Amino acid sequence: MKTMETTLIDWDNAYHQLLRWKVELTQALIPIMLKENYGRFVFLESSSVKQPIDNLVLSTLLRLSVVGFVKTLSQEIAKSGVNLNIIGPGYHETPAINRLLDKKAEQENISSKEAKSKITSSIRMKKMGNPEDLGQLAAWLLSRASAYISGQTISVDGGQILGIHG
Repeated sequence: MKTMETTLIDWDNAYHQLLRWKVELTQALIPIMLKENYGRFVFLESSSVKQPIDNLVLSTLLRLSVVGFVKTLSQEIAKSGVNLNIIGPGYHETPAINRLLDKKAEQENISSKEAKSKITSSIRMKKMGNPEDLGQLAAWLLSRASAYISGQTISVDGGQILGIHG
């Protein structure tokens, strides 16, 4: 959805779907983890927090709020043994990608297959990601092996992010 297509109701709904519940859940679990001096959080957001994606204004804005929340909290509890990180996936072969493909196809008056081809050709690796790639990174971030990683947003995007801090 483009910015001027949104309503305030859309914004309220996006807040509840993309931010509020994460804050509530985190605030409920952090005290337990702090008592144990150990814990791991991995938030699955989007590469749009580093480089906006067309038609995702609500997702981008609220996910950026999650990034700010995670970065701030990770600094506040840095010495505790509780780490919080974010995975920012780009385009992956999941059912959720179909919404974006359908929107792109509609806007450009092309087929969904052509929309997928356009997106894939814009990815440096020329393919969409495999969900297993995300799972392997998440498993590592949730393990003790990631003890010195906290407050980070790690892109898994096939080289899509063009910025230096991709």
